[in-house]
Amino acid sequence: MDSKKRIIYHIPVVLIMILLLSGCNGTEELLLYSGSSSAGDISSFAADSTLYTASAFSTDKCIIPESEVGQNVDKNITASGALHVDITDGKMLYANGIYDRLEPASLTKLATAIVCLKYGNMSDTVTISHEAANLNVPGAKLCFLQEGDVINFETLLTSFLVYSGNDAGVALAEHISGSEEKFVELMNSELKKIGCADTNFVNPHGLPAENHYTTVYDIYLMLNELSKNEKFLEITSLASYTANFKDKNGREITKVYESTDKYLTGEQKLPKGVKVLAGKTGTTSAAGYCLTVLSERKTGHRYISVVMKASSSESLYSQMSKLLKIK
Repeated sequence: MDSKKRIIYHIPVVLIMILLLSGCNGTEELLLYSGSSSAGDISSFAADSTLYTASAFSTDKCIIPESEVGQNVDKNITASGALHVDITDGKMLYANGIYDRLEPASLTKLATAIVCLKYGNMSDTVTISHEAANLNVPGAKLCFLQEGDVINFETLLTSFLVYSGNDAGVALAEHISGSEEKFVELMNSELKKIGCADTNFVNPHGLPAENHYTTVYDIYLMLNELSKNEKFLEITSLASYTANFKDKNGREITKVYESTDKYLTGEQKLPKGVKVLAGKTGTTSAAGYCLTVLSERKTGHRYISVVMKASSSESLYSQMSKLLKIK
């Protein structure tokens, strides 16, 4: 093999070595925007902690070798999967069960948000279909949208993410792709682009279904991708949201939706010095209690944390708070 060929041959090897040596280190990019005077811009109920609307913050993804998973496990973090990553330094701080397949419940909505923010038009008008208004699945959390309701796309998306309404998820999917089925195809395709290698979704909302699964690591990748989007950060920092739209007869409808994130509503206290920038909850009997959070400390360091399949709501927030204390 001549010298020129040897150089070409070794380029991929060198690139792989650089990637492995760089580990989780990534670059950051601040994208500033005007924060809203929303219900999300409130002081935390925890001492020296604050909840606020975040500016977008772009990071490269953290690659975590399987050999580093399950090391130095905290016996008090008993969920099936847990992950805590410093995305400022690109450092994994805690990882257990992050590559095991789990049911995601409403963490699925992170993937739906990725598609809606990429392909949706915030100024569009959406008419609620019969299918969306009649999501008759036991345990489904609903925004109680009615067939023929006319609602702004941004209002619908915000209601969907803040209150976790599954009927809103169906309406968004139909508006973007014409049907849930086509939307799910697009959603899975977009997830593969960001590296979600062990996720398969069959609906846009996360209600239990055969062959609907993900991993803690893939959920981290989804929130990591969304951390670059200022609209997502604005929406998911809200403690509550007031939706205004019209019914099929043109009458004004107003609904107030409270966040499912108990850190944002003040039902759970944050660790001292921690700020919540964004996040998503998920709960079903099969998935257990799930939560992922984008947070920031006074040092300016930002973190993505994931807890999946905790045994109860209290246990979920207790375990998440333990992760948030790690720095």
